[in-house]
Amino acid sequence: MIFFAIALSAATPSALTDAHQGDIACVAVIATLAEKQRTGSAPIETPDVRKAGKRWAGIVGNRVTMQSGQPRELIAVAMAEAAKAEFQRPSNLARINSCAVQMATELASADSIDQPLPKPVTQK
Repeated sequence: MIFFAIALSAATPSALTDAHQGDIACVAVIATLAEKQRTGSAPIETPDVRKAGKRWAGIVGNRVTMQSGQPRELIAVAMAEAAKAEFQRPSNLARINSCAVQMATELASADSIDQPLPKPVTQK
């Protein structure tokens, strides 16, 4: 009976935390910047996020899905709605830079995890 209760609680989706909502908002900021860069209307002093932003959105989406237990489709809709709302706002360079730093840090961490281990040194 206890095992069933534990299994049931693990399968029950939880509400998105403030951290999840912040991550989704940052993905929206980066997605909006990428679209503005694609159309040539982005501020010049912003980093190019078109390629890395897509990859990071996938990482954040997977993380939020796994941590919250919410369906992937629901997280995708939340990201799309956040991006639509963000696109209506004027560009905020401080927010863009903050999200770009977060993205770069998380992508570097993901890259380091994906790297093969170094070959062992053999002694002669």
